[in-house]
Amino acid sequence: MMSPCKGERELGWIVGESTPRSSQVLFKGDREVPQAGTYVVAETPAGCVFGMIETVTAGNRLLSEDVTSPDSVDALVRTLNENPLVSPSYVRGSIRWLSYQDHLVKGLVVLPKVPPRPGTIVYSASTDLLKSVFGSNESRGWIELGSLINNEEVRYNINVNRLMRHLAILAVTGGGKSNTVCVLAREIVQRLRGTVVIFDMHGEYSNIELGGQLVNVLRPAMNPVNMALEELMELAKVPESAVRQERAIRQAWALVHEGYSEGKIKFTADYTLVDALIDTLEKLIEKGAVDEEGGRGALNRLMDVKDKYADVLDHGVPLDLTKVVVPGRLNVFDLSGVDEEAADAIVSHYLRRILSERKKLKRREESGVGRLPPIIVVIEEAHILIPARDHKLTKYWASRVAREGRKFGVGLVIVSQRPRNVDPDVLSQTNNKIILRIVEPQDIRYVQEASEELSEDLAALLPSLNPGEAVVIGSMVKLPAIVKVDICKEKSRGGDIDVISEWEALVKGEARRAEEVERSLEELL
Repeated sequence: MMSPCKGERELGWIVGESTPRSSQVLFKGDREVPQAGTYVVAETPAGCVFGMIETVTAGNRLLSEDVTSPDSVDALVRTLNENPLVSPSYVRGSIRWLSYQDHLVKGLVVLPKVPPRPGTIVYSASTDLLKSVFGSNESRGWIELGSLINNEEVRYNINVNRLMRHLAILAVTGGGKSNTVCVLAREIVQRLRGTVVIFDMHGEYSNIELGGQLVNVLRPAMNPVNMALEELMELAKVPESAVRQERAIRQAWALVHEGYSEGKIKFTADYTLVDALIDTLEKLIEKGAVDEEGGRGALNRLMDVKDKYADVLDHGVPLDLTKVVVPGRLNVFDLSGVDEEAADAIVSHYLRRILSERKKLKRREESGVGRLPPIIVVIEEAHILIPARDHKLTKYWASRVAREGRKFGVGLVIVSQRPRNVDPDVLSQTNNKIILRIVEPQDIRYVQEASEELSEDLAALLPSLNPGEAVVIGSMVKLPAIVKVDICKEKSRGGDIDVISEWEALVKGEARRAEEVERSLEELL
């Protein structure tokens, strides 16, 4: 038997033509107008349907856009104020129907096949119904992101297994991206003891306090023994056109690795892989085994790598990946102190190794202590490391993870304030989106093209969102929603700097120093 289609209060009536996916509603004039994002129910011949108000529009038939006389408007407004009961004002809304109510309360989303008829009463969904829809019926594998924007009593949960189908977190600067990342990382690590890696471009996450030694802050470094040749080329800044330089480095690379595998070359803190490459390349140049001009150019680049990236290429970094990326922890690579090339090399290095290790374990069906468990990787500033146009090693490996990672337990989270500058292939493969405030029309269109579930009406709401408010869509959630993301109290950095306080402190400091100098002079005299 179908449940009765009643909500907390009557909002209005279905008007105009409806489809199984959408309807127009005329709101009652004597009621508080609901906001966009409010959930509603209405009766259809096939049962009660559950939907969300996506737009709200107010109008007055006598005050249309065609009115041009201020005096006429003034007189009309005074008349309407004196006779409010005959006012031709109206408030309309558009509703997107999401599922049959009976199926939703059982945890199933079944798209309606029959639209509500004109004149059907539209009710606001009750808090109890919303809790049964959005609450996690099964606590295992669900984490809390925040609350519904129009009903703080209703907690909004996401499914971490479905999050492994990848996620994009998008917003303007100050929109709440890093807070959202912090909430997700905190919930996954604290509640589920999951493994998370954040590639932190600005040092925002290194001070997160989760307790119980759950945060592992890492230097931006990699052991050269595990390094790929392409990563070295990135650090050496060898352009694609410098074919002879690349060939020279490749020859030296092959010889050094052959010597290392045979035990003829040993690396130490004082004699690194880069040192061995330089020595080998010098010998190749002396023997005429490589083009001299290309060899000299390559040699200069390797010397630059040795001078500039000594801290990045560290033979002291454990070769075992689980000794670097600790299972069951929030692992934060602080990349704030390295340049873009080093960041690209480091991020691609660990993406490559994480995916490779998970593939090996999955194929051998191995797990347990000492093995790399399923992992969620967060890449901040994705428009820099996964750009739409430029070549980056991270872009290649992020694309691989986006295509293959789900099957092997590697989830990708990309974070950006410039969505249109992110590689469209990677962005479109993020099955889930948390979209906070976005203002630029180009960014909004770009996100829409990469998001099947982001309707025109929902996209139109993005510029009006407040910090921390987000449109959430994708397979990791039961239904799309506008959510107020929880505040991550464990993170204290990432907001705007209080420049006034810093300036005042500077002035006070200078005044104190001046007083000290003056006292010192008086003592001398």
